[in-house]
Amino acid sequence: MQNDDSLVVPFFKTVAEPDPAASEKAGRPIFRNVEMVEVRIAGERNYQPNFPAHSTWRTENGVPITYAMRWPDAYNRFAASKEQVADGTPLSELPFLTEAKRAELRLMKVYTAEALASLDGKNLAAIGAQGREMKNQATAYLANASGSANATAMAAELEALRAEVAAMRQEPQPEPETPDKAKLKDDIEALTGARPRGNPSVDTLKEMLADLKVGA
Repeated sequence: MQNDDSLVVPFFKTVAEPDPAASEKAGRPIFRNVEMVEVRIAGERNYQPNFPAHSTWRTENGVPITYAMRWPDAYNRFAASKEQVADGTPLSELPFLTEAKRAELRLMKVYTAEALASLDGKNLAAIGAQGREMKNQATAYLANASGSANATAMAAELEALRAEVAAMRQEPQPEPETPDKAKLKDDIEALTGARPRGNPSVDTLKEMLADLKVGA
């Protein structure tokens, strides 16, 4: 089996298994519900191994990783009684495929553009004479989609930058400190003992100074 998760679709389910010990004790057939995962592999029509969902897939640093932990999103959808779907871009989004070809691919457990683009070797040969062409088309589709997403993100960033610059241009800019402005502030400080706060305009400073002189 190819080591590529894009080729694998886990399908969780509950199956009834006989419980020999409980059956013998009760004197009648007793079954128990067991959560299982059916591993569907793209290009493998007749091979779909089943494992107990909570059995160990592998061990990492001494910690057992179960099949449910390996595919948490799929397991959570199953646990919530939601439809289980393959992660990725559905075949329905690929314009170069006919409905008949999509149906054929699904029979071969190929559910997404990512799975189709990842097929190789005997798994690719298993989907027929057009397999290589469909794989190349799926690869090109994903590459173009990625490029479009990047272009869209860049366009959004540029638009946000333009909006920010436009907003800055609309904000009133404070008048620069000029010799006349400094002299007016000095005169006001001489009369009041304090310089004006903030950054008032020259005209405002002139009015303040005139009012102070009248009051004096």
